[in-house]
Amino acid sequence: MNDMPEKLAPMCELIDEVKALADIPEDQWTGAIAEGKWSPQEIIGHIMLWDKHFLEHAIRPMAAKEPMDMPKVEFDEFNRKAAAYARSQGRQELIDQTVHWREQIIGELKRIPEEEYATEYSTGSGKLSVDEYLADFYWHDRHHMNQIHHYIANGHK
Repeated sequence: MNDMPEKLAPMCELIDEVKALADIPEDQWTGAIAEGKWSPQEIIGHIMLWDKHFLEHAIRPMAAKEPMDMPKVEFDEFNRKAAAYARSQGRQELIDQTVHWREQIIGELKRIPEEEYATEYSTGSGKLSVDEYLADFYWHDRHHMNQIHHYIANGHK
């Protein structure tokens, strides 16, 4: 990938995929994708809150050329709270929040000159570049959206 639109396109894909979930039946929205797993609703809440977290603590500081403020996160606790938060929101509200935070990330990434995408920024416990962030979160998005697509395609059994 050599240009910014191409690099950001995968981040944009999630927006349409999440919007499409407004049309699935309620039992698919709230049903676990497998025994002991989250529902699509909880998965979307998880994605949304990670987007919000990275926007606030990594992406905005990168765009502003400021030090990152990456607090230590207990992943299981963060994810548990994200799932609970998702269950407390109406479907359209959660979808709208997810689209909002993803659009905010894309907007901030566009503020960063593309030639700086490989620059590594200190996170306090390591380093992170925009390119690394984009690769990690594209994988993360695909992993979860593939789970949801498989669940819906197989009649959520």
